[in-house]
Amino acid sequence: MAAMLPFVPAPALLGFLILALAPVTLSRGAIMTIGIVAGGLPALLLAPVVMSCVGGGCDVPTIVPILSIDVGAFVAQIAMSLDPLSVVAGITVALVGALVLIYSGAYMAAEPVPDLRRYFAQMNLFLAGMLAVVLAADALLLFLGWEIIGLCSFMLIAYYAKLPKAIAAGRKALVTTRVADTFLLAGLMLLFLQAGTTRFDGMLAAVKQIDAWQLAPIAGLIALGALGKSAQIPFHTWLPSAMAGPTPVSALLHSATMVAAGVILLVRLAPLFAAAPEISAGVAAIGIATAALAALAAVIQRDVKKMLAFSTMSQIGFMVLALGVGAPAVALAHFAIHAAFKSLLFLSAGVMSHAAGGSTAIAALHGSRDRQPLAFWSFAIGAASLAGLPVVTAGWYSKEAVLAAALTSGAWGAPLWILAALAAVLTGTYAFRVVFIAATATGDIAAPPWGGLATLVPLFALAFVAVVGGLSVDALIAFAGGAPHELPVLATLLGAAVPILGAVLARQLAGDPQAFAQISARLRHLRIFRVDTLYYLLLVRNFRRITKVLGNAEAREPHDLRKPADLTPIIDVVERVSDDPLGRVFGGTGEKPESADRDPDLVRFVGGDPLGRLLTRFARVFVRDFVARFYPDRIDQAWMHFAGTLGEIWAGARRVQTGRLRDHSLGIALGCAGLLLFAWGTSWR
Repeated sequence: MAAMLPFVPAPALLGFLILALAPVTLSRGAIMTIGIVAGGLPALLLAPVVMSCVGGGCDVPTIVPILSIDVGAFVAQIAMSLDPLSVVAGITVALVGALVLIYSGAYMAAEPVPDLRRYFAQMNLFLAGMLAVVLAADALLLFLGWEIIGLCSFMLIAYYAKLPKAIAAGRKALVTTRVADTFLLAGLMLLFLQAGTTRFDGMLAAVKQIDAWQLAPIAGLIALGALGKSAQIPFHTWLPSAMAGPTPVSALLHSATMVAAGVILLVRLAPLFAAAPEISAGVAAIGIATAALAALAAVIQRDVKKMLAFSTMSQIGFMVLALGVGAPAVALAHFAIHAAFKSLLFLSAGVMSHAAGGSTAIAALHGSRDRQPLAFWSFAIGAASLAGLPVVTAGWYSKEAVLAAALTSGAWGAPLWILAALAAVLTGTYAFRVVFIAATATGDIAAPPWGGLATLVPLFALAFVAVVGGLSVDALIAFAGGAPHELPVLATLLGAAVPILGAVLARQLAGDPQAFAQISARLRHLRIFRVDTLYYLLLVRNFRRITKVLGNAEAREPHDLRKPADLTPIIDVVERVSDDPLGRVFGGTGEKPESADRDPDLVRFVGGDPLGRLLTRFARVFVRDFVARFYPDRIDQAWMHFAGTLGEIWAGARRVQTGRLRDHSLGIALGCAGLLLFAWGTSWR
């Protein structure tokens, strides 16, 4: 069944090609049909592969090579892997992607046909890229998918192109993640040079032979790239702004898949980080800091989508914490459960906000229990799983696994457990605050389910996983090669009390708006929440200044050196200077000609200072050269023509860098196509 892996992303990629490039006019129904079917087929293709792994069929990873590039000492191969990580992550991404695209059929139904086509094309391309990331067995395929999801993230965040806020949010996400991607590329290149192969199994096998002073920078660079994609401190500023895109985009990209790509990479390279304990300690510290601070920021949010964005950062922080303490299987289990309940929260919040007139403000959700009871109870189930309500929700099992891994990690286990428990209290607070506000009775009449089956099917399916998925947490951990960590009875009881305490605090804040306003005002003045301002001052403002300077320089007319008329003032000046052998024109000992004071060309050319005299003598050597002796009417025309030709070549080369995203994307696509053709040709040997 492993041979089917290369075909899994194919339907989504084909859907993108049809919607984006096919020169045919498609109706609204045809567009949605193509987009939904192309997004749902990967899950169907992956299902038999997953079933083949039941009962230990994936204990030994199976590599499926696609293309190989052999350049002597180095071997670059594009391949996919069938192992526990690719199975769990692949089926999670495929199922969530299919459900979100089904939901999109109702949510985006009112969009204009061109925008609808663009939306489904980009969503399908994103899904194909994400599947390439989770199924990749080598660095080439992973990085290709990595860049595809980054590009699609920009386009989907900035989907509402007429809104400056959406464009700014997309640009912010693109710039921030590109900085992190630079670190990732550097780390992967260094690891490739040490291992001599792009295959992950070969890279990890070579870790033992790499010196410690080289291993730490490699692991650090890769960790920075992964943390940037997962919106962890200090790269976290882009994710809250990314909520400017449509709600299905937020549900797919920024809760379940794209931001978890960094976690998938860290799990894939877990042996590398196990060999660099100082980097693992730093990763754990960043994870717990992000989990706590993002949860605190989520408590004071007034917009439900931004609250869920900070919640995503916090939950990814829990996964990063588990990775940092050496429990990648636990992080993978929490990733799968989190994908279900966070997508459920986003989709049900979209239904409630639609019934509230399109507003995503938490205050506008008053009475949602009466207006849209199905969406309200779906949101309540997702919030309970997010908070980790004991026994009855899947989130409790995966959260307890993370807390247990932190507590048993060593000398720092107890402090890490305390901080994680405090973050869990805050999680229950912000999750249940929205539930209590939405449950406030307003006397509104219940409305029929909005969107029909397109909303009912995803909400029911995700709610089911958010409740009963906890029964599979231990099985997922064991399947991924980990072992459940046993907690003391006291720690288990305290962990069960954490979400209940958070719900009590949420009830107090929801019932006392003045107290919430006071707490919110005090927290907003803390410096830890001003990173967005620093981002603007350090990156955005300086970037704008640089582009403004470069833009003004580009706006000036280029000088054509081959035009004699343009050279006449300069040539006249140099000829007059050459007739002054004593250098008296610009401050020499001889008499100054009467015309020097009123000769603007002469003064502008040299300036009347010692440097000008030096330039005068230098120019005098060349002004009466061999060409001028025989062709006095054509002073250095050959050289001028040569210089003008070079100028034209340079101007043409500069046109390649247009700054337009579509041009850069075309260049990337052509480069990838050339690489694939080259690999295909070398594979014949």
